[in-house]
This record gives sequence, structure tokens and C-alpha cells, in this order.
Amino acid sequence: MMFKVAKLGIAIAAVLTWIVPAAYAGVPDTNKSFFVPQAGSTTAPVEGTNATRFFRMCPNNDGGASLFSNARLKVTVLDVNGNGIPGVAAADICVLFNGGTAAQGFVGGIGADSVIANSAYNFTPLCPDLRCVTADAATNANGEAYITFAGADPLVPGVTLRNSNRKWGHYDFELPVYVLGFKLSGKLTSGSAIGTYLLRIKNFDSTGGLLGSHPSDDNVGEWVDPGDFNVIANGIGSSNVFSYWRDFDSDGDVGPSDFNIITAHATHNCDTPTP
Repeated sequence: MMFKVAKLGIAIAAVLTWIVPAAYAGVPDTNKSFFVPQAGSTTAPVEGTNATRFFRMCPNNDGGASLFSNARLKVTVLDVNGNGIPGVAAADICVLFNGGTAAQGFVGGIGADSVIANSAYNFTPLCPDLRCVTADAATNANGEAYITFAGADPLVPGVTLRNSNRKWGHYDFELPVYVLGFKLSGKLTSGSAIGTYLLRIKNFDSTGGLLGSHPSDDNVGEWVDPGDFNVIANGIGSSNVFSYWRDFDSDGDVGPSDFNIITAHATHNCDTPTP
């Protein structure tokens, strides 16, 4: 009888040894999973600062100088054993927004809270409510997926296909990336250490629509209005805490090129020039 009990115990231990790693195998390990900024083709991508110079956008998401060259993240989701987790749904891989600021009533969230992506304060024209900039498709066999910022065809992940609901204004110090509710850290390049990169996307709508408590700020959060244009025109050659966000060509200063970029997108909003 004791021999049978001993055999049963060994069998249970063997089953548990098999089950527990399998359970953990489907859970992202935040010490191993990461994302990397990329642009260009998926077969020969550019990474690091060569990619982040394309991370600038018009709130209309209308192309041109906005999120061009397939600006995206490559997300790699690994379990505790370092194995890729396949089949994580695109909707479970997010660049996360709160939708607006605390003054606008968007409180308590874990997403970017200085990004304006709501219809409540952006109603003429009506802007989409955006909380999750999802992945293009589910993770592949290696646990890899792309988040192409302007939108993409799920059948061709990593290549821009404009999504008319991908519209937002302003910027935030960090745009957090979550997978299955776990916050991931970034690498500047695939060969860099985890934690060397924070996702930031500059926006031609850099000044307005943040407070919401003042009527003059309502409905300008997703619009390249005169205020956005003037800070670039008047800021050429200057250097201050906002210069990084207004240096659209990422050459290190606010100059004529940045002025030309925003001029091409002046007056753009959620339905101009493209609905």
C-alpha cells in the first residue's frame, strides 16, 4: 500500500512539474519581453534614432511628414523561460492612452494622460475616442508583433495602411506599451539593454486642448491651430524645455525645416484634409 502511495505521489509531482511551467509559459515576463522602435521595411528595418526621427504625427494621420516610412514598434513577448508566446491577440497589445487629461475628467488610468484622443472635447469636427493603439496582428510563432502607428493591414503587419481612427493630439513624456495587462520596457535597438528606450511620438498639435476647464481650450486638442504654428515660427533658433517636442526633423534644434513641416499641416484636424 505504501508503495502505491509513493508511486501516486511521484505521479502527481510529475504532473505538477509539467503543468506549472506550461502555465507560466503563456505569461509575459516583463524582464525578458520588450519593444524596439523601427521604420522602413520589415526585412531590413532601421532601429534606434534612425527610426525615431519618423515618430512625429499630424492629428489627422494624413501621411506626408506624419508617421511615414512605416513608423512602428516591434514587440517581442517572451515567457519566463525566454520562449516566444505565440497567438497573443492584437487587441491585447496596446500603446495605451487615458483619452485626455485629468482636468477633462480622464482620471485614474494607467495610459498616457497628456495625449488628447476623445470626442468629448473634440466635437467639431468629431474625433474618434482612442484608448488602445493595437498591434497589427497577433504575435507570431516567435512571440513577435508590430504596432504600426498610422495603421496596418493585418495580412501585411509592419507596413502602413492608414487607419482613420488613429487620430490624437499632443504628446506625452512616455506612451506606455502593455501586453495582456503587463507593462513592457523598451530597447533602443534590438541589441540594447531592456529599459534604454521610452516611446515618444511628437505631434504637430503641440500646445492646445490640454485643460478642458477653459472654453478657449475646448475642441482644439486635435487641431494644428495658430497657436501650434506660432510657437514654431517664433521659436526658431531657441532652446528650452519644449524644443525637443518642436524639433520635428530631430536634427537637434528648432529651425526652418520644422517650420516647413508644420506649415504643410497647418489647420489639419480630425477631418481635414482626410476624414
